Amino acid sequence: MSEVVTFEVFEQEVQDLLRRLHDDTYQPTPMICRALGCAPNSEAASIQSAMLRQIAALTPPMDTPSTAYSRRVYDVLHYRYVERLTLEETAELLGLSVRHLARIQRNAIHALSCALWERIVSLSDVLPGQVQTPCEEEEGWQQQVTHELQALVSAAPATRANVAEVIHDVLALGSALTGGRSLEIGYVQPGIVAAIHPAAMRQMLITAISRLAEVATDGRITLFARLEDGDVKVSLVAEVVEEHGLCESDFARAILLPEGTTAQLQMDGKRAFVWLRMPSEGRVSVLVVDDNPDMARLYQRATEGTRYRIVHVAKGQDAFPTIEQTDPELIVLDVMLPDVDGWRLLMHLHENPRTCHIPVIVCTVVQEERLALSLGAAVYLPKPVSAAQFVRALDQALART
Repeated sequence: MSEVVTFEVFEQEVQDLLRRLHDDTYQPTPMICRALGCAPNSEAASIQSAMLRQIAALTPPMDTPSTAYSRRVYDVLHYRYVERLTLEETAELLGLSVRHLARIQRNAIHALSCALWERIVSLSDVLPGQVQTPCEEEEGWQQQVTHELQALVSAAPATRANVAEVIHDVLALGSALTGGRSLEIGYVQPGIVAAIHPAAMRQMLITAISRLAEVATDGRITLFARLEDGDVKVSLVAEVVEEHGLCESDFARAILLPEGTTAQLQMDGKRAFVWLRMPSEGRVSVLVVDDNPDMARLYQRATEGTRYRIVHVAKGQDAFPTIEQTDPELIVLDVMLPDVDGWRLLMHLHENPRTCHIPVIVCTVVQEERLALSLGAAVYLPKPVSAAQFVRALDQALART
């Protein structure tokens, strides 16, 4: 009888195929060939074409926001495995950190694997018992909770989660949630609001805390919450037993994640870190066009803990493609660029129907405030600039929208 194939094994096979998708000598497993609708021992070109079609099938509707989960999943798969960009190139194009992109890539591969897995279990020529499906009881429970959360969101679509209040509600559950372990607050940034329903955020926290409490050793879990890159980031930290048995993919999969949210587990010796990320209410995407990486880092540091999320490109020619991908609310432009005339770029931004509504802050060493304003800039900010001056300029430009 054929060897039983679990979803975990299948997902690893999908990942291996993606890694070697353009390797003409690679031959995937018969199960992968079957999932792609190819005969075993098919030529590499046929396998490649079938996988590219499967990725294309995940294309979201045109009006899907660039930050939506389905859009992120497709973009990452497309850029990494269709256009064959590096992790660093894709991260820069999408305005994400490499670490954040790596998390999304894992989620994207999981989503692709799920789509292929559904085809596998539905094929009539797969023998009973050859494919091991997930626990139906747990799957049914997750679907029920998901449906109830969707009903709450539909009934109150504009309801948002006050992060401090949700955390207070979860803390009130006490030892019933943590199994007698203490849940301590390290730091919660005041006034932050997550752009998800409070019930959804509570369920995310409850699941993450209860799973972590099962393997915590010293009876203490510490919680932090703050804004980072325009997202609400909730962190859980605990010391865990040596044979903890925690698996990052299983841990993240156990948490019911609303669209646009992510969960990550990372181990550092015996210490476990859980990071839950969700979009913040009022998050503002800022495209920075500046060839100086030190200035980009200054802008990143200046906006830490604020609603602003920096997306950086070093070349003027990348401005319009990045605008299409990230849909920024503000643009910060240095007119001294290595590849294009920054003044002409400013004119094009002001005249183009797609971008004319986006306020532009000209931040440059060139002392030409009148020229900048006459060509369409909303704010002129001379360099050198302090962190406080930069944030004030962002506030001023945003107020003009």
